[in-house]
Parts: sequence; C-alpha cells; structure tokens
Amino acid sequence: MTLEELKAQMTLAVKKFQETGEMGDIQAVTKAMDKAKADIAKEQATKLQAEAVALAGSREALAGRIHAAVKALGLDKAITDVKGWGFIYKVDKANPAELDITYKTVSLSTAVVKTRKAGGTGGGGGGKSKEEYGMSLTEIVAKFATPEELTAIAAADSNSKSWQLKVAVKKAAIAAGKLAPAK
Repeated sequence: MTLEELKAQMTLAVKKFQETGEMGDIQAVTKAMDKAKADIAKEQATKLQAEAVALAGSREALAGRIHAAVKALGLDKAITDVKGWGFIYKVDKANPAELDITYKTVSLSTAVVKTRKAGGTGGGGGGKSKEEYGMSLTEIVAKFATPEELTAIAAADSNSKSWQLKVAVKKAAIAAGKLAPAK
C-alpha cells in the first residue's frame, strides 16, 4: 500500500471518527501505516534518488559556474592569504530543517589547530608539571615517591585523592630541591 493510499484511508477514518466517535478505523489505518513503514521509506528514498539523478547535470553545471565566479572575484588568493583552502556558503532559509535561519557569513575551511590536553592515564601527558618541570606528574611520582607514598597513592579510593597524594610528592621534591623548573 502506498503512502498516498494510506493518507486517503486515514482521511476517511478521521471523517468517520468526527461523525460517529468510532476510532476503530483510525487504529486500523495506524497499524497498516506501522506495517508499511519500510515500504513507505523505500518509496520515498526511490523518489529522492530519482530527483537527485535528474538534477545531477544541473548541479554540476551550477558548481562549475560558482567555481568560475569565485576565481573571477579573486577569492582564491584572499582565502589562501588567511591560510584557508575553501569555504562553505549556505543560502538563507533554504534548508528544510532550518527554514528560519539567516546566515551572516560563510564558513572558511582552515587547518584545525590541535591543542595539547592535560591529564590522561598512563602519564606523560601535556599537563602543567610537564611544561614547568619537563616531567609529567606520573614521572615525578615514579622518580621521587617513597615506597610508603606509592602504596598510599595505589590505595587511594578516588582519582581526586590519588592526584592530591601525587601533588604532595611533587611539592616535597620541590621543597627538598630535587625538582627544579625546566625553564
């Protein structure tokens, strides 16, 4: 059964409900819609695919015209001057999912700058200790902690408590003059 046939049946079922208060037909059509969901989705996908195929040539031609216009405006150099390699332009109120959205700019495609993140398991992370002392907190603990301190850190009941004990080892090493800033 097609979506159009199901819609027509639902219209009749709603009309009957409004006249008689009987919901049986609405429930029956709803069940039929649930059963036909996969077929309806396939039918709609086939329509969208056919539309995409029909528009492919026009879309390719438009893409060529847009590319030529960008080049003619000298935007290639302007984009590369700011270390970009392209842009995304969206048409105001054209996206069916965002009909009320108005765009004020384009999105430039540029390199993503990765920043070092502190923390992490296994040590060697890019945290404050690594920057200041040339060793991660885990490396400092491995080098300067006493066996008792290592046991207390291992027995800590939370990450927070473990971190506090590790920082205490670091502070003790600094106070004893065993750990000096790398810079």
